[in-house]
Amino acid sequence: MDEMIKAPANAEALIEEYRDMVKAKAHLYFMLGGDIEDIIQEGMIGLYKAIQSFDESKGASFKTFADLCVSRQIISAIKASNRKKFAPLNTAVSFDKPISDEEGAPTLGETLAAGSDTDPETLALLSEMTELLLSPEAKILSKMEQEVLGYLIGGHDYKSIAKHMGKTPKQIDNSIQRIRAKLTLFLED
Repeated sequence: MDEMIKAPANAEALIEEYRDMVKAKAHLYFMLGGDIEDIIQEGMIGLYKAIQSFDESKGASFKTFADLCVSRQIISAIKASNRKKFAPLNTAVSFDKPISDEEGAPTLGETLAAGSDTDPETLALLSEMTELLLSPEAKILSKMEQEVLGYLIGGHDYKSIAKHMGKTPKQIDNSIQRIRAKLTLFLED
């Protein structure tokens, strides 16, 4: 594993020769959350892999092999970008995010940790936000999510909430993830 993979001597020439083919192929695809440069980069990775693994004895031309490798690399990258595997990380609410756009505004974590000695303006703002989130008219959170949020505000963890509500911890955890995602969208608006 310590050995460095060495490209063939003519790798740079092949990369230059096939760069336009990669760009043309990249323009045929769309990647959610990415732009054309990301797709071209994936295509260039596919081209490099083709250079690394091409075997003349297999009977295919390098052009055909490179075209296949570039397409597969791009398609794999697009499929990976469409997976929701990392969605919770991308939609989490940061406790380090200020609660308003004003300079010097306290963070969500500071506000939640402050307790009763928080300034009146912040308390009023949090009270209004809580009322809005928990109001059935707002339809931001489902009835279950409202109940879970109420328990969370009361200082309960997801296992005790599950016990109180007669749900599984996984159901409560899923509900908390949905609440976080909705709060993120709500705070961004």
